Amino acid sequence: MHSFIRYLPAAVLLLNAMAYCYLALLFVLAPEEWFAVLGIELQDPLGYTELKTMYIGLMAALGLYFIVTALRRDMQAPGLLLLIISYLLLAAVRSWGVLVDGLYDNFTLRLLWVELIGAGLGGWAYYCLMRRSKPRPATAHQTKSQPG
Repeated sequence: MHSFIRYLPAAVLLLNAMAYCYLALLFVLAPEEWFAVLGIELQDPLGYTELKTMYIGLMAALGLYFIVTALRRDMQAPGLLLLIISYLLLAAVRSWGVLVDGLYDNFTLRLLWVELIGAGLGGWAYYCLMRRSKPRPATAHQTKSQPG
């Protein structure tokens, strides 16, 4: 169990990095089809350029950032905090659309669950990271064996 907790922060960051990079690639390869899946259909190609900028650019940036933070132990806490904050804000805005605007479908609800689970998993990984880096008090055996 100890080794699981030890590697959980990096694993969560890498899993999210792969997901974001994969999504960015999907939007590079077939942007109109994936925007249609999301219910986005624009009449002006300039609108697609703007959407591609945000979807591809932001997803790729998050994916690359999560790779870097996963590989550097000293950056795992900031990486997990960004992951938690981004998922919670995505879930909050999506929840507004569902609960206040009443606009949703099955896909939207699945995305909301992914965001909530992602935030929870990120929170658990952050907790494990903080617990691991917290200094442990000396045990009675350690204090007796040290010369006085």
